[in-house]
Amino acid sequence: MVTLVRQELFKLVHKKSTWATSIILLVIMTTFAVISRNHPNTFDPKGMFPDLFTGIIWIVLFMIAASSSIISMEFQYGTIKELLYRKYYRGEILVSKWITMFLYSVYFMLLAFVYSLILKLVLFNGTFQLSENYGYKHSILATTIYTSLAQFVALWLILSLVLLLANLFKSSAAAISVGIIGYFAINVISSMLTIIIKKWTWLKWNPLNMMNYPGQVASPELHKLTLLSTNELLIGSLVYMVIFLGISYSVFKRRNV
Repeated sequence: MVTLVRQELFKLVHKKSTWATSIILLVIMTTFAVISRNHPNTFDPKGMFPDLFTGIIWIVLFMIAASSSIISMEFQYGTIKELLYRKYYRGEILVSKWITMFLYSVYFMLLAFVYSLILKLVLFNGTFQLSENYGYKHSILATTIYTSLAQFVALWLILSLVLLLANLFKSSAAAISVGIIGYFAINVISSMLTIIIKKWTWLKWNPLNMMNYPGQVASPELHKLTLLSTNELLIGSLVYMVIFLGISYSVFKRRNV
């Protein structure tokens, strides 16, 4: 297992797209930070900082692309056969990819968080202080940390589903397209879901409602719409992750090479 993870990390580090997306992320964050500095009435710096200057949105898109391709590319190029010939179990192969994607997502979140601190010091040192109160009785820094952790949970709820869907495609392009389109569709549907939940309260346990977890961490009053406590949203998200990954594991073990 350790050898497989090392191999996956080696491939990831040596892929041009890994470093290209990292640079693109920093450029986008810098752009929005500069815009926020020049147009604070339109883009409030205090509001942009907890969202890592839109970095979180882009991390989700980059991770969907990476997670979609890490499995489908093995089948597209036939490299899955080489791994199986080396007497690795299918379960080991799949879990090594999950671990790799988990470490990759941690890397992206830490990169965005640290770079947001740098942007704050360089562009907003005299504009606001991280110790100032913001949101629900927390400082800006604390709100950012809580929001980032909640976003990480929501990210992996999405990725667990993406990793499941990636098992159904042999083409990495198709897997990536379905993943990204599905992400935007989920956001549209989840915003409309609160109306339906009020009518049929049992629907509050559906996975789309769990996507509201980061929003409720930042604004606890959102529980009036989700009809679930923040802890219930967290537990629900973790349960659905296990379900999606479990199904993915089962599909991968039975998939024809």
